[in-house]
Amino acid sequence: MKKFMSVLLATGVITSAFVFAACNNTNDGDNQKQESSVASSAPSSVKNETQTSEKSVAEISVNDSVPAITSQQLSELTNTISEYQEVPEFKSKSEVVNAKSITEKAKITIVPDNSGKTYTSLVMGQIENAANAAGFNKVDIKETDGTPSSLSDALNSSIKQKSNISVIFGDVNKDTIVTAIETVQANGIEVVSSGCAGVKQNDHFVDNTMPVNYQLAGKLMADWTLVKNNGKVNALAVNNADSVLSNTLYSGFADEFKKYVSTATGYCTTVNGSSTEVGNGFSSKIKKALQDDTNIDYIIVFDDSMISDAVSAVEQSNSKAKIISSGGSKEAFDMVQSGNIEMLVAHSYEWIGYATVDYALRVMSGSKLPDEQDVPFRIVTSDIIKKELENDETDSDGFYQICFGAAFVDGYSHLWGLDE
Repeated sequence: MKKFMSVLLATGVITSAFVFAACNNTNDGDNQKQESSVASSAPSSVKNETQTSEKSVAEISVNDSVPAITSQQLSELTNTISEYQEVPEFKSKSEVVNAKSITEKAKITIVPDNSGKTYTSLVMGQIENAANAAGFNKVDIKETDGTPSSLSDALNSSIKQKSNISVIFGDVNKDTIVTAIETVQANGIEVVSSGCAGVKQNDHFVDNTMPVNYQLAGKLMADWTLVKNNGKVNALAVNNADSVLSNTLYSGFADEFKKYVSTATGYCTTVNGSSTEVGNGFSSKIKKALQDDTNIDYIIVFDDSMISDAVSAVEQSNSKAKIISSGGSKEAFDMVQSGNIEMLVAHSYEWIGYATVDYALRVMSGSKLPDEQDVPFRIVTSDIIKKELENDETDSDGFYQICFGAAFVDGYSHLWGLDE
């Protein structure tokens, strides 16, 4: 059996801190420039008692008229939970493209939100590996510090490099670099956004946004609490109001929660924080919410950078509440393994790297763009971690191969015409 800690330290390859900026339109699958700004997918909440940022999600208001969840519905949700506890299958339905003909003389520029972030750094490595596998002549991963000037300089460098496509990854507010985006586009280089939005949510100003069903991750978190508490849930949602991704996860949770919970069977109080508050007093706000309401059963964390704050708040308040989260940072998996987190909805760094390159290839070739890019989620618990490590008979270098398998690598190789 492999030691879990050493595997994660070596690879850290299951996703994390999903981080992001202004998103909104509908991804219609073409290469038309998307011009809308942020808004329509902002979630709605229950009792939004702690406003910590000017940017905020609305309330999740449960409805008196919602009937009590039935045993059949609970059974269906239980089956869904069980399905997502299994190793994901590669399910992309995109058409095969000839990667060699697309990439033979092509250059791709990747502009990350902040090269100093562990998550970002790890994903950049996976995108580079996937781009090399696809045969790009030049893969240019830029170094940025997250400031608009750094991001703009990195993006503008694609003009000098004569790149064929530029990909902006992660938590980048496109409003702050719109001049650079438009300058690059004016030089005939398409700009794609990745790692930032759910389905039917596209960054404005860029040409295309890779759609990943992050709303599903939020839905699975709601399903988990409903199944574990037989449909009666008093929840505390911990959300990063600065992050469109966190808000997107929250919206998926809110829609599912409102579907099954009425005022007779539960509620959800929301604590909104900002990125600057993480590790800087935010735990005290969560703690206060727990002290004000000792009936809270579950704490749902939508940005895994806020997990430590939630765990600290539970310990300080002696709360009975259990924590679940989305993400997949090393810290998150350590917390799952130790029992501080009951469940994590995670996805693979390597998979999102391949998915990002796949999307770029389709944009470059003018192929039909998918309404949803294949980036699956897996529900991870301490029992699942233990079982997978005990049963692993491979000599895999990373936990992602144990948790997510490696079939998707062959799947993308086939989609790129590299197995012929």
